[in-house]
Amino acid sequence: MTSILAIETSTDACSVALHSASGDVFRYAQEPRSHTQLVMKMINEVLLELSMEANKLDALSVSVGPGSFTGLRIGFAAVQGLAFGLDIPVVPVSSLEVMVATYTRKMRDNSLPDKSDGDQTVMVVLDARMGEFNCGCYNVNCDGQISTYHDDRLLKAEDAIKWIQELSPSAIIGDGDKLIPSGGGWSDLLTHVYPNAVDLLGIALSRYNKGEGKTISSIDLVYLRGTEAWQKRKRIRET
Repeated sequence: MTSILAIETSTDACSVALHSASGDVFRYAQEPRSHTQLVMKMINEVLLELSMEANKLDALSVSVGPGSFTGLRIGFAAVQGLAFGLDIPVVPVSSLEVMVATYTRKMRDNSLPDKSDGDQTVMVVLDARMGEFNCGCYNVNCDGQISTYHDDRLLKAEDAIKWIQELSPSAIIGDGDKLIPSGGGWSDLLTHVYPNAVDLLGIALSRYNKGEGKTISSIDLVYLRGTEAWQKRKRIRET
């Protein structure tokens, strides 16, 4: 059986999940600015729980963005080190797609209310600061299968609102409350969700079995906004 380790650090939540012949285990924490301390600890814990050595892994998976510049780099660095050291493939997945998978699982488990019957159009909104939002739109069918409806993109707040008007999604997940005022139009469609490595793992297993694993050197993080903006934000914070 395939053994895959998945790492998700694109938001304030940090999580790691492991799938192997012995079962599935995961760790999850919502501790902003603690990813550096948490991620390696979580990796060691899930491997230890299943009495598994890292050199027995067949593949890795990581969410590649969009999301927090710092968070993405922490998760990617961990995967990069493991992939180079173990010489195994990596399955990259959009952070926004993982959020949709987490939302779909929680809806299925009834920990979130179902906002629509049958197929859904789910829009993901992730605050990118500076008046902009990372947005994605996905279809979720009645069996919970996810497909991309529109590619992830970076939009100014007013353009994100226009996109919602155009798409008329059945659910808006993520940081929609930062875009849509409380009590405003579509506010009843909002659900706050952080992506979880458990759901990244499900996507990764399917894609790995289809031969979609890649060498780590061929994978880039998806910031949507250029790295020069990240450097500018860093300089602003330091002044």
